[in-house]
Amino acid sequence: MEYILIIIGCLITIVTLYFALGVNIRKIKETAKNEELNEIANRFPENEEICKSILKMLKNDKVKVKQNEEKENKTSLYIAISNTIFIANIKDTYTRIQTMAHECIHSTQNRKTLLFNFYYSNIYLLYFAISVILTIFKVFTNYNLQIIILLLMSTIYYVIRAYLETDAMTKARYVANDYMKNFIKENEVATNEEIEKITEEYDKMNRIGIPTYNFILALNCIVKVVLYVLIVIIKLIFE
Repeated sequence: MEYILIIIGCLITIVTLYFALGVNIRKIKETAKNEELNEIANRFPENEEICKSILKMLKNDKVKVKQNEEKENKTSLYIAISNTIFIANIKDTYTRIQTMAHECIHSTQNRKTLLFNFYYSNIYLLYFAISVILTIFKVFTNYNLQIIILLLMSTIYYVIRAYLETDAMTKARYVANDYMKNFIKENEVATNEEIEKITEEYDKMNRIGIPTYNFILALNCIVKVVLYVLIVIIKLIFE
């Protein structure tokens, strides 16, 4: 009965966060589709050049920048352990400039926090997998202890990751705006009014996107706990 209550509590938490944070993935996708702004953004250099220019602007140009060779890969990311930004194959979208700014900001964040997040994330995922396997094979029999450990590890993972991502997402709009304004001073590819149009859309997207990202992050953590509890319930039924 107590395990059923845990699952119910997790589901209530998910629903509450969904409505409280105003999650709207459809709205984010709609906001990202803007042909007028895409055309303006296409006048700016390729992603790799934008990234290097922003890093120089942030006085952090020791970071390595690599273009991801996989054409289907649409995810850009900064790897702290190698101090490298991997650029995804993102084209024909005005959001790409803010995305480059986002990854560049990650490279300026506290290195100890970034490395902790990198190692801890892997430990967290590994522990979840091991705890599931050892529970199935009856090595872990104190189920309540494992649930508490997973809850604690999930909370730590969420707090660190949410802090890093929210910080980068919040600042990216300003960094992208500064980059575009500096670029058009020497290269008249757009007007200040056009830059402001793009920035206004970044603001709209971030107002929805930041809470939505945090919801998805929390959801991933909660789902792991729910999956573990379901495995425990199934084991108890068939024992």
